Amino acid sequence: MYEILKKDFVYKGLAVLLAILLWLYVINMKNPTIERPFKVPVSCVNLKEGLVVRDEPGDVEVKIRGPYSLVNPLNDKEIKATLNLAKAQLGEEDFFVEIALPPGVEPVFTKPSSIKLVIDALEMKQLPIQVIKQGAVAQGYSSFEPVLEPSAVVVRGSRQMLEKLETALVTVNLNQAKESLSLNCPVTLLMKDGSTVVAEYDISPRNVQVIVPVTKPNNTITVSIKPQIKGVPKEGLQVSGVVLDPETVKISGPYEILSRINHVSTAPLDITGIEENYATQVALVPPDGASLVYQPVVKILVQVEAVAVTKNLADIPVTVTNSVPGYRYIIEPEKVNLTIKGSKKAVETLDKSIAIKAFVDVDGLKPGTHSLAIKTEIPAELQVVKVEPGTVEVKITEEN
Repeated sequence: MYEILKKDFVYKGLAVLLAILLWLYVINMKNPTIERPFKVPVSCVNLKEGLVVRDEPGDVEVKIRGPYSLVNPLNDKEIKATLNLAKAQLGEEDFFVEIALPPGVEPVFTKPSSIKLVIDALEMKQLPIQVIKQGAVAQGYSSFEPVLEPSAVVVRGSRQMLEKLETALVTVNLNQAKESLSLNCPVTLLMKDGSTVVAEYDISPRNVQVIVPVTKPNNTITVSIKPQIKGVPKEGLQVSGVVLDPETVKISGPYEILSRINHVSTAPLDITGIEENYATQVALVPPDGASLVYQPVVKILVQVEAVAVTKNLADIPVTVTNSVPGYRYIIEPEKVNLTIKGSKKAVETLDKSIAIKAFVDVDGLKPGTHSLAIKTEIPAELQVVKVEPGTVEVKITEEN
């Protein structure tokens, strides 16, 4: 039996080998190896904070090889092309294109295999927003200056690109409007040469709120705006002033109602506990029977300062400045009293023996008796309210 098996072993081995080759041939005929090109967008990764790529890297051509069943259904999104910018520095540099492929396929070539990029510092630029009106309001109606919130946008990008930017634009279609429009408009950037920006910028915000007042003509008057402030600043501070922008507003309505209105109030603004100058926007409250022609909000700045206290300083010695050698100066009286004013902290921590000086200037004076005004020198955060007496007699004699 063993001899029979041994005798047919070679033929059986050849039969198995032929079967394997036939199977591989059939498989390859049904699922052959193919090559296929793709156009793949390149993305940048691992760029350090504070740096930016001046121009986008664009696309590369990637040819891959693999079984038909794996290569044929692939699309561009399944192939990733990246530039690793972890070691990027300011300036121009070549970066190798790294390709990530699905399992079972392999790259044939990448064209180009590297891309030259310019790395720039990431900076910010604030641009004012310009409103472009399209169309017209309904016949018999009027539109007024648009109100923007915010009135400017911040753009982030490379220094060179930011230098080319001029302003930001929003477009408003009046579209035969018969009432005020409140729109959320996308921002477009405008270059200094008048063209709009095509490249992608980081804009904040990308959309702004635009209010276009639309009214039917009526009697109008211009009145002042009166702020309504409630609450008080932090202890030790007081309100020193309130600044409005604008300070006036137009209102419309019947003549008999307008004749009784002399101002428009803001909505109440609570300043409880503020520790420094406070700037914000506040809405206007339309008077009864009248309406705001435009400007539904105003900018307001509440200025604060330290609460001032006064203090009397007695027996401050009077000294002489610009004295002449060989002359003797006798001052009568030799001391004066000062009343100073300033913040509580500045007054309480004052060392009068060091920080307060009272003196008279004798520059150019000859021997004799002169009545001279007292001059003072005090810290900048304080002020002199009163000097008693305000003048002293200075007798000048020659020492010999």
